[in-house]
Amino acid sequence: MSLQFTILLIGLLLFTAVWTTKLSSRLNIPALLIFIALGMIAGSDITGFIRFDDAELAQLLGTVALIVILFEGGLQTAWKEVKTELAPSLSLATFGVFIATTIVAVASHYILGLSWANAFLLGAIVGSTDAAAIFSVLSGQSVRRKVGSTLELESGTNDPMAVFLTIFFLEFVTNPKDASLVSGLTSLVWEMMIGLLLGLLIGWIASTLLNRIDLSSSSFYPILLMSFAFLSFGIADTVHASGFLAVYVTAIYISNHELVYRQTLVRFTMSMAHLAQIGMFIVLGLLVFPKQLLDPQVILSSIALALILIFIARPVSVWLSLLPFKYSWQEKVFVSFAGLKGAVPIILATYPLVAGIDNAGMIFNIVFFTVLLSTLIQGSMLTFLADRLHLNETGSSTIQTVIEFMSIGKPNAEIIELTIPNSHPFVGKAIADIDLPQEFLITAIIRNDQIVTPRGDTIFEGRDQLLLLTPKHRIKTLKRFLFPKNP
Repeated sequence: MSLQFTILLIGLLLFTAVWTTKLSSRLNIPALLIFIALGMIAGSDITGFIRFDDAELAQLLGTVALIVILFEGGLQTAWKEVKTELAPSLSLATFGVFIATTIVAVASHYILGLSWANAFLLGAIVGSTDAAAIFSVLSGQSVRRKVGSTLELESGTNDPMAVFLTIFFLEFVTNPKDASLVSGLTSLVWEMMIGLLLGLLIGWIASTLLNRIDLSSSSFYPILLMSFAFLSFGIADTVHASGFLAVYVTAIYISNHELVYRQTLVRFTMSMAHLAQIGMFIVLGLLVFPKQLLDPQVILSSIALALILIFIARPVSVWLSLLPFKYSWQEKVFVSFAGLKGAVPIILATYPLVAGIDNAGMIFNIVFFTVLLSTLIQGSMLTFLADRLHLNETGSSTIQTVIEFMSIGKPNAEIIELTIPNSHPFVGKAIADIDLPQEFLITAIIRNDQIVTPRGDTIFEGRDQLLLLTPKHRIKTLKRFLFPKNP
């Protein structure tokens, strides 16, 4: 294939993927299914436009895409709103994943006749929910905050458990003599703890640097922000800690602290995450050979495992994991049915392919087919189920803050966003009562997702988001004026 045709095909795939999101909304099916279908159509078995069977490259590209998606998900997470759901989410992400893995492993052993090591490997691959799928589906839902927060935190934190279990059971398949349960548990504790600590540390470094560094152009800030996503994963993975957990924690830390150009940076990462999702699912679709999926054994086994996963393994794991916590039966039913599978299981299914174990091809095809069924059945029913269980929340539409930085050459002024804490001395005072230097201008106040036009008699309230126009070289002076106790 010529370079020109390859570039043209990439453009057509991206263009088609964006426009088919409208189709997915009308048909009420997750867009990721359409992205995967585009990859399969462009692949070897159907049109033959792109011949792709490199599992190792697909694994690399998928990991890069997941880093971006998890980072964007963390930036969208408001810690003050989700912290009450942390304990149940972690229970689902650890205890729940292990229960689901065990149930699927037993079913795989007796249905497929796999050895116990291979059966647990297959169970580990499909045992977790998928962050990309959950973030994508919930972004269009008005589901109750408690339920949505639980699902988002679970999907953002269960990837480390899924990766650990997959590698752990793969070790039992490839090198059973050296595999040890004790060393595996020790490794899990190390990965989780060090991944968490590194995420917090890099998040603090990123927040400090982003707010203090003076770059020549505001367009460099999004690039600097994304660099910390890959640094988090790379540093954590180098020391054999959980890179995915580090990325997610880093993003949550950054999002919930002061951040210059917040809306611009968030929107940039949203666009990057959408691009990553499209590219990742198309690549995974390319990796699949549809003719192999038509094997009766693959079809029947996948249907059986998908039904067991959806209606037995996921519900049992959810109800047991949430026993110590106060969730209504409606909330438990919704969380059970919202255990979507997506890119993570497919990427994990490339691990056996890269390792070259027996039955690796069959495991990959079964995982792929199971993911398709899970996403189609569960993803398309979530809106209906939320309505029937009365879990939708209706509220006033929110106004998104949009800040465009336009300048010729190097900008000499910026609009920055700062949040006034509840304990700030400005709270309860009018704008006219504060001695704000003339070189600074309050252009807008965001309060409870509404824009308040600043006037002299406007009273400041706690958690107000101020948009201030300031000369670029005076940003630090402005921060010292508003927050004199901060360094």
